[in-house]
Amino acid sequence: MRIPVLLILAVSTLSAQEEVEVRRALPVQPADSVQEANPAWMGLVEPEIRRAEPVNPPPEVDPEPVVPAPLDIPALEPSAPPAEPPADSSGGIRIAPAAPADETEATLARANNFYARKLHEAAIPEYEKFLILQTAGARRAEALFRLAECHRLAGNPEAARAAYEKLVLEFQTGEFAAAGAYRLGEILLAQKLHEPAALQFELAAREAKEPKIRLAATYFAARSLDALGKTDSAADRYTEVLETAGENPYLENAAMGLGAIQLRLGKTKPALATYEKLSETASSPEVASSAALQAAKLAAESDFHVKALTLYELAAAKATDSKTKSEALLAALRLRYSRKDHEGILKNAAAVEASISPSARPEVLQILAASQRQAGREEDARRTYERLINEHPEAATPEILYQRLLGLYALKDPTLVTEADRFLQTTGDPKQKAAVALLKAESFYQSGDHAAAAKSYEAVLENQWLASAQRSAALYKFAWCLAASGNNEAAIPAYTEFLTKHPNDKLASTALLQRGLARQKSKDHAGAIADFDLLLKDYSMSREVELALLQKALTCGHLKNYTGMSEAFQELLAKYPKSAAAAQANFWLGWAAYENRDFKESVRFLERARELDAKNYSERATLRIVLAHYQLENRAAAGREVANHKGAALPPEILVWLAEGEVKSRKFSKAVYLLQPLLENPASAPPGAWLLLSEARLGTGEYEEAGTAAEKYLAAVSEPSAQARGNIAKARAEAGLKRFPAARQAVEQALFLQPEGRLNSEARLASGAIYFEEGDFDSAARAFLSVSVLSDDPALAREGLTRAAECYRQSGNTEEAEKVLKELAERFPAAARNSDS
Repeated sequence: MRIPVLLILAVSTLSAQEEVEVRRALPVQPADSVQEANPAWMGLVEPEIRRAEPVNPPPEVDPEPVVPAPLDIPALEPSAPPAEPPADSSGGIRIAPAAPADETEATLARANNFYARKLHEAAIPEYEKFLILQTAGARRAEALFRLAECHRLAGNPEAARAAYEKLVLEFQTGEFAAAGAYRLGEILLAQKLHEPAALQFELAAREAKEPKIRLAATYFAARSLDALGKTDSAADRYTEVLETAGENPYLENAAMGLGAIQLRLGKTKPALATYEKLSETASSPEVASSAALQAAKLAAESDFHVKALTLYELAAAKATDSKTKSEALLAALRLRYSRKDHEGILKNAAAVEASISPSARPEVLQILAASQRQAGREEDARRTYERLINEHPEAATPEILYQRLLGLYALKDPTLVTEADRFLQTTGDPKQKAAVALLKAESFYQSGDHAAAAKSYEAVLENQWLASAQRSAALYKFAWCLAASGNNEAAIPAYTEFLTKHPNDKLASTALLQRGLARQKSKDHAGAIADFDLLLKDYSMSREVELALLQKALTCGHLKNYTGMSEAFQELLAKYPKSAAAAQANFWLGWAAYENRDFKESVRFLERARELDAKNYSERATLRIVLAHYQLENRAAAGREVANHKGAALPPEILVWLAEGEVKSRKFSKAVYLLQPLLENPASAPPGAWLLLSEARLGTGEYEEAGTAAEKYLAAVSEPSAQARGNIAKARAEAGLKRFPAARQAVEQALFLQPEGRLNSEARLASGAIYFEEGDFDSAARAFLSVSVLSDDPALAREGLTRAAECYRQSGNTEEAEKVLKELAERFPAAARNSDS
């Protein structure tokens, strides 16, 4: 575009005064006293109010050529003639002949008259004539301005521009200079000549007396400077506009401009404050919503999430167009999702969907479904995904379909496998294939179908697009599912591959443990122990150490390596005294101690096992404890254990052993209690148990039962000595029942079977007892005395003498009684004293 020479001169002149960057001008005194009064047109300027710019401008903004409305200048009264003759351009007195003053004034008066009557064509030659006659002086500013206005109104834009340019070239001060600069600025701005336009608006803002004109010129100067990229100067002018009190039609546009500059400069917080204030003060709902939307974005970027949500809601509430409203509501929903405010989304999603534009609804449904999933409302999420797919099929991207499959997985929906297969058939993306194939394998894994899961994981591992972390996890689960489905032989190399490829994986120690367990189940006990030892060495701080120690101990026990078993269990208890396997460890330590015949140590461990886990070890530990006490010959301790035992029947030998002790202690009822289980299972009872039971029944006075037990004993034995014992017991039972012939017959049979020895003496004692019960005291005494003569057992001899003396007393044969007692005293002094007492 051609730039007139006069304009270039004007620009160069102003640039010399203002330096490179235009700043706020200092006040300038008028050059001519004629311009002291404000021209009337100044009160009639109505600057155009343009629509606010977008709230989210690009980094560099080139404002559109926007200018104030044309000025409407009324007719003016002729001004008084200057007091002195005009000077030429050099400042001296003009030498050329000058027109008479009255002619010059008359010419200007005619021009003004035509101008006032809007006869612009007629006024033009008169103003031109005046300017020829009046080559200097303040009245030229008036004439030049009105000449330019007449050309403008008469449709002569080039002539008008030339006149404005001449005016600002000749005059830099005064109201007419301000008016001309303003008019020239609007022309230049319309042609996007921002730099000269800025200079003219700065001049107008500096020289104009009318506040409205100063405000308009300042605003458009800011626009021009903004377009030139002089952001600091533009920001100063915008700020000046914003700080102007009273009626201010440029308030909203200035705020928008300032905010855009602050954004370009990266001044987020000041920009946020500017837009937030504009959202509260703007009279236009459109501007307010646009500003609130921009402020909300800035607040969100600055992590002021609560403020951002408030501003998004304000933007939506004030928006007059569906696009802004949708953008604000959707942005708020996105912000809630990024903050994991899923409950807030669930509460607001329905209202947002109802208010938002149709094009944005798919995203709303997607956010809603994702929030429902993450809030644990999987069934709701599935329904939302179904809506999204059915109502907006174009939005059913592979990602959406995959999210839907995740929901089916969470719901353990049996249709997942079918849906996954359908997805795999329709997608060609290898990454999506990998993800869905993995989801299918996980579904089998979750349902417990380990064989199918292993097959699926194997197929997944063939996909090269599987992420590294997913590949390691899939390989581990592949091995685990092989083992879980019973295929330990295949699981071992799978675990080995995992450990080889991922030695530093967080599951490495677990994989090593599982490989050991798989080898254990495959009867490779040495290999299992080697894996457990490797884990204890290389992963000594892992949580698998506890289980590795337990399994090593059990495997050593299986191999009858009781030393290794005990060492592993001891280490387990030392490192994990509160281990869930503590009871098990104590039990097997007690078991091993028993096998090593360390019975006291065995009891200590077994009691601890029973204390820690009575449910599983009460019966098993108690049996071993009783056996240990049996080996220690500690009848009292063993008896206490048996008395509290509520489990399965104890070995008959133990019961007989305990009952013997009770019989010797004459605790016959306890003996009967101990032997009672034998009555319930006669086949398990040893023959001696029946004889012992008979003796215990005799002690409790249960003679019939004692006889029955003796008969069972006699039926089970054949040796003469055993038969003799059984007949003695039977004789005592029959005597207790007063069946003396049967009792005597049994005694005679015993004497026949054992003609000498201890059993013979016991039979004679039984015979004496029978005679005594019958009242035949003399026969009883002879039977008792025969024991004292024939028996080598001091106890039996003493008993024979004592019972004989008693028989003689009963028969009244005091002399014989005294003889027997004398013999008793001689042979057994202690027994004699007891008898006397």
